[in-house]
Amino acid sequence: MTVTMSEGTSYRELTALLEQVNIDPRAIARVTDAQLVRLQQRWTTALFAHLDETLERGGAESLGAAVAGVWREMAAQRPALRAVLDAGEARSAALADAARTELRMLAVTAGLAGLDDPERVAVTLGRRLRERIRAGTAAQPAHAA
Repeated sequence: MTVTMSEGTSYRELTALLEQVNIDPRAIARVTDAQLVRLQQRWTTALFAHLDETLERGGAESLGAAVAGVWREMAAQRPALRAVLDAGEARSAALADAARTELRMLAVTAGLAGLDDPERVAVTLGRRLRERIRAGTAAQPAHAA
């Protein structure tokens, strides 16, 4: 699905939107598909950077635990962003399409899928992992114990 980016999708405008959501969660209902796509891109870029940093440092925990820990930490640091994206998932095909990059990245980084695996397989595995992370059933990082 192609979404034309329009007014309200600049970095500053999206930051203002997230600040508004922090003040009044009902503002989530006014978020457009274009804004959802840009916010998903913001989330995925930050997630990738944090995952990369975590993997560079290494550690004793499993890849799955490291991925789960980074995702949870970022969600805790960006509650308005996660709230907007989570609320938009059920209603926005554009967001679902944009989230495929995040889901594939989660699966590959956690070692559940390889770069040669079909995208649909990696996306499915990434979606399952993200559901487990949200539910608290994915591996816990060693430092969280």
